[in-house]
Amino acid sequence: MSDGDTGPQKEPKPFDLLALLAAFARDQGMALDHPALVETFTADAVRRLKRALTDTALLHGSRTERLFEATVLSLGNFRLLKAEDNGRIHATGTLRAPDFRVVLDDGAQWLIEVKNVRRKDPFKQHTTMSAAYLGSLQAYADMMGVPLRLAIYWSRWSLWTVIAPEHFRQPNGSLRISMQQGVIANKFSRLGEVSIMTRPPLRIVLGAAKDRPHGVGADSIASFIIGSVRLFSGEHELVDLRDRKLAEVLISYGEWPLGGPFAMTDEHGFAGVQYVAEPEEATGQAFEGIGWASRIFSSFYADQTVEGDRIVQLLGQSAPEWFAPLADWDFDNSKLPLILGRFEPNHALLQTTQAQPSGAKARKPHAGGGKRRTGQKRLA
Repeated sequence: MSDGDTGPQKEPKPFDLLALLAAFARDQGMALDHPALVETFTADAVRRLKRALTDTALLHGSRTERLFEATVLSLGNFRLLKAEDNGRIHATGTLRAPDFRVVLDDGAQWLIEVKNVRRKDPFKQHTTMSAAYLGSLQAYADMMGVPLRLAIYWSRWSLWTVIAPEHFRQPNGSLRISMQQGVIANKFSRLGEVSIMTRPPLRIVLGAAKDRPHGVGADSIASFIIGSVRLFSGEHELVDLRDRKLAEVLISYGEWPLGGPFAMTDEHGFAGVQYVAEPEEATGQAFEGIGWASRIFSSFYADQTVEGDRIVQLLGQSAPEWFAPLADWDFDNSKLPLILGRFEPNHALLQTTQAQPSGAKARKPHAGGGKRRTGQKRLA
């Protein structure tokens, strides 16, 4: 046995699976020691699982719940996050447990129901919730004494909004909200959501190994062995590990398109190639937005769980090391200059949008719908 080897790990006891079997046995009137119970249970499970795997709405809804959980874990601005809708509930009234309970950094709690929305027209995104469904969620929240929130994923835009439902409750108790209204009322910053701005461009430089043959042949094809991988913000090389990690994330999953490869030369000729990430339509400002943290993470999660139009996994990895460093970013010394924007609900503007006629055409939603607070330090 090698040093540090603790031997084979014990298989965890299948409590959840046993609970499902027990419920099935009760419903079928079969004893737990019935010789055909396991085979009957398995056959029923196979039938239901095959049906579930063809239920597009179920798959997208389940993936969105897991995406929300992984996003909150990656933003890292909470004390506790747990699934709330697991387990049995016994109550005198009609209650529905929301998907999650979260304890915020300041000790406040939310109960959060997650909803996935995808309308055909990207500029007419809206959703509704029946009075009965919303009422059952609210009754549970009221009994627990915890505010109810709705986390809505507008999947055509890879955009999360977390809203208080009372602002959108209709006279009959139902709920209706547009994406524009959701952006204006968004409370996701309480969980660490930020917009990230930095100075363009961001560059990946692949240098040719100097001690190996390299150059451009007669066929105009460059041939070289990579000798170095360097990251740059503008002309500043990023050497700090934290700077490099965030730059890799922003280049890979941010909203700036990546161009290249572009040939590089020095006094000896061909020296390697570089890839350049910069805004498709620059504003001309020193700092440009490269994306909201949750949208950046959503792209990463999609890489793990989606192939084309197919959902291939429900569970992806979280990345808590990505955005947690933003809470104490070294704005004075980092070579990766940042401006972070945190958006608060703008209830005055929300009242204006709610007063619009139902047929009024909404303008393209943008990150400036709420009041913005920015944390900004710049390099000299």
